Amino acid sequence: MKTIDYQLKHKLREVFFVSPNDLGIPLLTFWYRRLTSFLKVMPFIYIIPSAFFLAFLLYLLFGVVIVKLTTLLQYGF
Repeated sequence: MKTIDYQLKHKLREVFFVSPNDLGIPLLTFWYRRLTSFLKVMPFIYIIPSAFFLAFLLYLLFGVVIVKLTTLLQYGF
């Protein structure tokens, strides 16, 4: 009979074993790994400014409609 310590170590090895990401198409896998490498290091440095920029761009393109839509969604949920 295996000890509980051995079983725990075996389960921990299973949990921490993560296979590499493969999208099936080498070109997509290359670009996926390249883009996600930036997000793995410092995600908020890229996500927060891009979210502000996208929100500002949408406001410039659609104007008051975006404000009304977000208000409607806020009260709806």
